[in-house]
Amino acid sequence: MIRFDEAFSQSLLNARQGFEHLTIVKPHSVLQDFKLPTLCLLEIQDHAKTKCYLGTATRKTVVSTFDSRLTIKKLRYIAPSSLQEIEAKVTDKRMKQLLASRIPVDGAFSNLSPKLSVYLIELLAQFPDKHAALDTALALLPGLRRTPHINWAQEDAINTAMTAFGIRLNEVPNEVTLKRGASSGLGLIGAHLYEDNVIHADASYLPGFDVIAPDVTGRAVFKKRDERLVIYTANRLPLEEMLGVDLIYINETRGNIVMIQYKILKEPQNNSGNRDWIFRPHNDKNFASEIKRMSLPAFQGKITDYRLSRNPFFFKFVKRKIVDDSHQSFLVSLDHLNQILTSPEAKGSRGGIRLSYDALDGTYLRDADMISLIRSGYVGTHRAETEALTTIISEVANGNRALVLAWQTKSQELVW
Repeated sequence: MIRFDEAFSQSLLNARQGFEHLTIVKPHSVLQDFKLPTLCLLEIQDHAKTKCYLGTATRKTVVSTFDSRLTIKKLRYIAPSSLQEIEAKVTDKRMKQLLASRIPVDGAFSNLSPKLSVYLIELLAQFPDKHAALDTALALLPGLRRTPHINWAQEDAINTAMTAFGIRLNEVPNEVTLKRGASSGLGLIGAHLYEDNVIHADASYLPGFDVIAPDVTGRAVFKKRDERLVIYTANRLPLEEMLGVDLIYINETRGNIVMIQYKILKEPQNNSGNRDWIFRPHNDKNFASEIKRMSLPAFQGKITDYRLSRNPFFFKFVKRKIVDDSHQSFLVSLDHLNQILTSPEAKGSRGGIRLSYDALDGTYLRDADMISLIRSGYVGTHRAETEALTTIISEVANGNRALVLAWQTKSQELVW
């Protein structure tokens, strides 16, 4: 727990990226007991009021003979607005006494015991409006990122959109809006800006988007020369019910639409020594209906641009376990997937259909391959087919998935 005095609070409020990447230099003795990474509760003074933020202390380094530097990332606002108000919510008598003795004075730091830390996390988790801050903080703890959930999947989809647009993954967005209390992969990137109502208004400006406007959880805008990339995230079901995400990439510059749906590869539960990662369609109750919904409306207009394939639908199969802090994966097109599902090679020893690294034997797309195809406009719908956007988005919005939409366009073509 940290409690900033007025001077430190004002410096933080004036820092452009302070809430995203905060560094504090203190004597070694102040930080010596900190075991990192760990969650951090920070109270600051904002004019006549106090505010509390939850972040993740990720690193401690020696910077001089006398001082160490502490790095805290992704500070997210939580209510109540003071450490004393958090203490008031503690009902356990023993924990209340422990917390009261550990609340720091202005400008001081306090290290909490494991039991008290667990108690406070469980206390915050009881309130749905704290979940977004907890999701962001916990996602920065490597040991807790091994079970896939909406945040890592949305983060991967956002990274794909940014790379296809041609910007670095550490690029700071020009604008970020996160819906208060909602979980969004955008919570792990960008500047610090929260507003409750902007999301609904922004979403309603896009044709056909009124169907998903109530579910939009975040929006980020990146600019590159005369183009800009707008990323939206939207939930369709509660977090615990999510199994994956869909990425829709609409590139008005090239006139193509590409849609990617995520599926999980599982490690075989046997002692045969086979380390292949497998997806079994019969274990996914939504798989058949999802494929059935992936169809383009009939188009009778004139085609003037070139595509290797006009079918915008692709599947990304991701290993459940994180390796080297990233998810290993492969992609196949819907056309290829339909061929695989009817081929003898896809049948396992018991006759069931399966997709895996070994079964495909290298005949799939890697991330870099897919990004190049999206960026060049070699795959996806023809420019003249973009009127099908409303139908496609509505189909996705009516499914039980999370949605990431990335919209690339010339800046002067956008009217907001």
